[in-house]
Amino acid sequence: MIISHKYKFLFIGLSFSASSAITKELHKEYEGKPYLRKHSLYHEFLKVATEEEKKYFIFSVLRNPMEIAVTVYEKMKANAKGNFTNPNLFTENGGHINKKQRDRFNFIHNNNASFQEYFKKFFNKPFDNFARLTLDNCDYVIRYENISEDYKIALVKAGIENPKGLPVVNKTSGKKKDLNEYYTEDIQNLALFVFGPFLEKYKYDIPRHWKFQKIPFSAYFLFNVGGFIRKWKWKLRKHSDRKSIEGTIYGDMQRDEV
Repeated sequence: MIISHKYKFLFIGLSFSASSAITKELHKEYEGKPYLRKHSLYHEFLKVATEEEKKYFIFSVLRNPMEIAVTVYEKMKANAKGNFTNPNLFTENGGHINKKQRDRFNFIHNNNASFQEYFKKFFNKPFDNFARLTLDNCDYVIRYENISEDYKIALVKAGIENPKGLPVVNKTSGKKKDLNEYYTEDIQNLALFVFGPFLEKYKYDIPRHWKFQKIPFSAYFLFNVGGFIRKWKWKLRKHSDRKSIEGTIYGDMQRDEV
């Protein structure tokens, strides 16, 4: 989460949605400062914000969950930055890598698992994420697939004249460009069940070449009922006040502010 008191904006960075690139640029160019944790959410901001800060322009990024699933798989496969084997980052030690993520990491590496094997093993219910707690409170939502243009639009709407373009950082290595290479025919029906309700809610198209296009009623039911429960649980979760790890973009920003 990045706040700028000069330009009166708040950026809420969701995981795997270019938060590092945007965070770095807002800090460098627009006097953005770290506020709470890197991926703190709107309801956490409300607990500590002043009445003036609550009036700030708020924006975030929405990304297609099919892309997120692939990105997470490739990061685990590559063990990006050694995150998944660094005990300092485990949740029981105050970090952000939980046991569920480590189980998935171990499955991939112990079995040399393909994306399709990984997907069949771990994706068995409709996808949801913290966008549910964030986007309805935003004044503008950047679409990841149009990030370069939307990023500038967001800053213009925040009152910044002639904003600079967004550099690319933290790019996932090993990732193929074509999602069709990941979502092969044998998992498309499962992918429709998993991602369909989210795609529809946030106005993403189901790939036209998929044999099945109708989202099952059970997926809608589980997405809506489960979403209500998750929203309640997410708001009750206790979050660590620990700084991000030194050497990361956000961690170094936090230490610069001390």
